[in-house]
Amino acid sequence: MAEKRRRRRWSIALAVVVALFAIGALMLRHYTRPETLTALLIDNARSQLGAELGLSETGRFGFTPNLHLTLAHPSLKETPKSLPFLSADSIDVVMPWATLWSDRYDIERIELVRPILDLDALNAWFAARPASAPVDVRFALRATDATLVAGGKVIAKDVDLDFASTGDISAWIANRPGSTARSTLLPPLSGTVDAAVVEIDGTRVEGLHMESREDEAAAKQPARKPPL
Repeated sequence: MAEKRRRRRWSIALAVVVALFAIGALMLRHYTRPETLTALLIDNARSQLGAELGLSETGRFGFTPNLHLTLAHPSLKETPKSLPFLSADSIDVVMPWATLWSDRYDIERIELVRPILDLDALNAWFAARPASAPVDVRFALRATDATLVAGGKVIAKDVDLDFASTGDISAWIANRPGSTARSTLLPPLSGTVDAAVVEIDGTRVEGLHMESREDEAAAKQPARKPPL
């Protein structure tokens, strides 16, 4: 009789565990639908950056070594018909694990694989930006094997960079050098850049390393008015 009770308790415990796993799987599916976050990223690119985010397919979630959304063959352009100023083999959008059970999507880091940055298209996008920026955009960015293009020619290749913003990127874009508002020459970023080859106007540099520290970037920030 005691043996039957033990078996019954184990059966009940096993059923509870199976039910919890099933509920957990359903919740995980609900909170990690890649379509939802993919659409959110497209909307944010349009509303915060004034750019069109193009993708070859809906993103897919990965769970190792961290929670991230992988976007295949992304591109950023001023308008749907413009040439992209940024394209890549893929982008990983890294998020905190709390995203699984919270109602908000926070981005910890953006990782680009083999990105191509077209400086001419980037300047055209800069020129089309409004005089003011309504949102505060900050992020951490990593890129591997990047290529920079200007005038239809490659000016830097095999570029690796690791940056974190130290201020509002969208405000720097809106008040970029050359606009009527005061701005710094370099964007508010702290980190490192390594390039195998840089070649501009016949000058070739190999093994370039650049570093920007957070204290230097912060010191170059324009004065801001106190909040009302």
